[in-house]
Amino acid sequence: MIEELLKAKQQNITTLPKDLQDVLTKGRTDPVLFINHLLGMPLHDGQIKYLRETTNLKTKVNVLVPSNRWGKSSMVACLQIWFLFYKFGIPPGNRKTWYKAEYRTANVAPQSALVEPVFKYIDQILTSRFSIYTPDGRIVNNKCQIEWFYMKERTLNSPPFKQFFTNNSYIEHRTIGGSASDALEGKPYGLITYDEGGRSQHLQEEVDGTFLARLFDWGGPLHIPSTPDQTSPSILFHYELYQKGLNHVNGHYTLEGQLKDNTFFPPEQIQEQYDLFADNPLKDQVLFGKFVFGGDSIYDAQSILDAEDPELNDGIRRKEGHRYVIGIDTAIGSDEQVYTVLDITEKPIQLVKMVAAKGNSKSPQMHLNDLLDLYDAYKDETTSVNIMLETWNGESARFYMDMPPHIRSITKCYGSWQPEIRRSENKNQPRPKNQSIKKADILLALRKLLSARELKIPANNSELTQQLSIYKEKDDNIPTDRVMSLALASWLAESSIQTKVKWVSW
Repeated sequence: MIEELLKAKQQNITTLPKDLQDVLTKGRTDPVLFINHLLGMPLHDGQIKYLRETTNLKTKVNVLVPSNRWGKSSMVACLQIWFLFYKFGIPPGNRKTWYKAEYRTANVAPQSALVEPVFKYIDQILTSRFSIYTPDGRIVNNKCQIEWFYMKERTLNSPPFKQFFTNNSYIEHRTIGGSASDALEGKPYGLITYDEGGRSQHLQEEVDGTFLARLFDWGGPLHIPSTPDQTSPSILFHYELYQKGLNHVNGHYTLEGQLKDNTFFPPEQIQEQYDLFADNPLKDQVLFGKFVFGGDSIYDAQSILDAEDPELNDGIRRKEGHRYVIGIDTAIGSDEQVYTVLDITEKPIQLVKMVAAKGNSKSPQMHLNDLLDLYDAYKDETTSVNIMLETWNGESARFYMDMPPHIRSITKCYGSWQPEIRRSENKNQPRPKNQSIKKADILLALRKLLSARELKIPANNSELTQQLSIYKEKDDNIPTDRVMSLALASWLAESSIQTKVKWVSW
């Protein structure tokens, strides 16, 4: 068979024996047949389902959430070989022209160590060295029928890793750094697999800004086999892709890969894992391929997604008779100083404007001017505006003291620093206990609005949604400025709606 295939490289496929001709012809539309017969790789039911459904549905963005030891990397290696063999996206037409046309695919990952398994498995599969566990406990090697296809001698074993094949196709194995465009810019690809893409720091930018554009020419698909990463700022976008795939929305597909799918492991070994994780909070993810979102995150994914409203993307100008609140999170250095304007006239409350700038990008007076401009934009004789300012440090106290008197008079301070009260009428008036407000109260006010679906935010404010999705009570070393500004405004909104706030003149 191998000798006949070697001859077929320069000949028409119809010169082959009928049984082999059938395999090669049907293998173009059936990846399972190709992988089983030509690569000598058995597949379990979960892998078969994923390959056949993504092929038959012709989905463009495919999300696999696998359990531990599901076999995602070996399946991705087989998928890559299938695409490289048939050069999907290159019109067949004249065989010689098709054969000469350059074709490439990409296997990428957020970290260098994550690209190695697929690179290694492709080499092992095409040289008949891939280890397969049999039901009786033995280990055997696959028997590849197209070893001639692999030009092993041309392999690049240093980054960027590349493997070449006899039909003028090759695969790049690349680590995606700060931007996918650094690695994949300007070239078409027939297939991109993003191993553990959920760990990316910029998944939405990479998918929408680079990957889909690079796949357009040859109509190729994107596959993201990845477990959720609770610490990644991309987890909300990963979850959104996952949800779209479950519902087959706009060319998306999702499969939850369960450990029990992998029948190459003995049943007793699988049961040991089920017993081991019986009381583990991550058992649904580790054993059943579920998208476990949250952990100690305060704001759940679905409430954030439900809050997004495209009609707020360009902001909403002042409306006559409406009531507004502004939450201010001050900053120095590279942190953002953020002003959030909420329209609290009725529920759902709307985030109608958010202004953010790095603390060190402007002078204190320019930051203050941003607030004054914002106040003037929403305050007239028919509207009301109240302000909530965090005052945990010196720069925020300084910011308050620099405010004009009419702005200070409508500003409530939250934090350890509190302004002295000028009591013009009642010298014995007690100092209000603004400092008694706890941080938990501020954060829970926002969570309450989100959970009740009583808050709408712009759909295009990716920085805000990312910060919301990863925000934890212990918020050290994660970006929080936009969340805190929104939370302050939310607390003030709830206070203003529930009670009439009495503002003290200073």
